[in-house]
Amino acid sequence: MAQSEFSNLGRSQVDLVSPVGFNAIEEVLIKYATLIADDASENLNRINKYGSDSNASGRLQKSITISPVKFAGGVYSIEISLLEYYKWVNEGRPRGKRPPISAIKQWIIQKQLRLDDGGVTKNGYKRDGTLISKSKKKVQLGKSKVNILDAVAYKIAARIGARGTEPTNFWSDAINRNKEALYKAMAEALKQDVIQSFKKK
Repeated sequence: MAQSEFSNLGRSQVDLVSPVGFNAIEEVLIKYATLIADDASENLNRINKYGSDSNASGRLQKSITISPVKFAGGVYSIEISLLEYYKWVNEGRPRGKRPPISAIKQWIIQKQLRLDDGGVTKNGYKRDGTLISKSKKKVQLGKSKVNILDAVAYKIAARIGARGTEPTNFWSDAINRNKEALYKAMAEALKQDVIQSFKKK
């Protein structure tokens, strides 16, 4: 899982006071990590709505999780975790780099892609082909015979590798949308927590 970390506005600022009772900072980190995660998820929904297959399996969207707030080395932080291939969906994939075969297989299964068997029903209508993911057919791939799912996934991955993919910016857009508000909220939260810390002494 890839991880993105959000910390407060600087190590030295937190070192000035005890970490005990810094509730406002924790609340801000949780609030904005949730906003960023929700925006990223919504961006993936919008991408799919307009015909992109970047999140067809739903695995990337489901993988977005938020960890509890941590305090270490004088810094508060929170992490948003996603599947590693999020960067290729976000930034696009240059020509010459193939996506993982496992991800393509999941896409084929999710899309319920079928073989064109060329058959017809008793009423003369074209019959739906066999699901690629269910087919027991073997085909030649290089020097080996492999099942049709692996072969199709390999071919699609090779084609993507040859052409590349366009960036979606689903993640960077979510970060940029909330970044400035997060910094301002963190500055205000730090001020509140410092004041509360002095009041308790």
